[in-house]
Amino acid sequence: MFPDVHSPRRGRSDIRTRATNVRGPRRIRRRVGAGLAAAALSTLALTAASCGGSSGSEPADGQPGGTVAADTGENLPGTREFGLSDQEFASHVEKTQSLIASCMGEAGFEYIPADVETIEKAQLAVRTAPGYTREEYKKRWGYGVTTRFDNVVKEIELGPQNLAYIAGLSEADRVAYDRTLYGEDPDATFTFTFDEEDFSTIGGCTRKAVEQVFTRQQLSKSYTNPKDILVEEDPRVVEADAKWVACMQAAGYNYLDQDETIDEYEERLDELLDGDDPMTLTGPRADQLKKMQAEEIAVSLVDLDCQIKYVDSVIREVEIEVFGVPVSG
Repeated sequence: MFPDVHSPRRGRSDIRTRATNVRGPRRIRRRVGAGLAAAALSTLALTAASCGGSSGSEPADGQPGGTVAADTGENLPGTREFGLSDQEFASHVEKTQSLIASCMGEAGFEYIPADVETIEKAQLAVRTAPGYTREEYKKRWGYGVTTRFDNVVKEIELGPQNLAYIAGLSEADRVAYDRTLYGEDPDATFTFTFDEEDFSTIGGCTRKAVEQVFTRQQLSKSYTNPKDILVEEDPRVVEADAKWVACMQAAGYNYLDQDETIDEYEERLDELLDGDDPMTLTGPRADQLKKMQAEEIAVSLVDLDCQIKYVDSVIREVEIEVFGVPVSG
């Protein structure tokens, strides 16, 4: 529910450069009802059984990582994105990047695949900035929705060779390159959407690649990582989430989770910009953006305070009990 924001621009097709949102110590997750969670865990158990359930077996692509809980002997999902193990994470990245390169080549463009280390480095730029603590980042950029319009994640993923190649293209070809690689939203990169566990906004060669590597369930916008379900459905976490809501309400913010907050500012920003470059706003619209940015920073700081008071330590406690170590990103 609260990992310091999560949210690609769901369903939006404007082509302007958007903010690179900041990632805190853990990922925000889509909330699921108890019934859905039970169904998901039941499916997970059946999958584990069909794979043999032994910690030494190599799970099938797209399936949980096969980690076994020391105290119960139960098969657990992997602790990486989409419930992948470390080995599966690397395999999925390598396969996806290779397929992207092939697709781009067929379209007449050059694309050097990003290696696993580069993707992991790009992930470290999702929702964070080097040298900034969580509080320092929020004081400057809030959630990064209306306050930042660079895209460091994209630059890292592309790497020096691809960036140099793109710089050598004509303006029209650069636009075509972005559209061929990413579809309508040039900011819905593989790293960002992979880190968010939400591929719903991607297109182009990136979409074609992930469709060949990830399962139908993982490609669904309603997907929830089974590792997150195991933690979120714990009664202590449910209680902590309720305390977060009450804490936010006491400060005048009526949100049920961070997704609502992020969605609100994304929608307000899109309405204000109407497709224009945010750096070109003048007059009343520039003033509105400045006000919106101040509001975003204010709510993000209250959010952080409520997380620290009521959620963070509980999540850590439950994760250690379930997985043996804290596993949130």
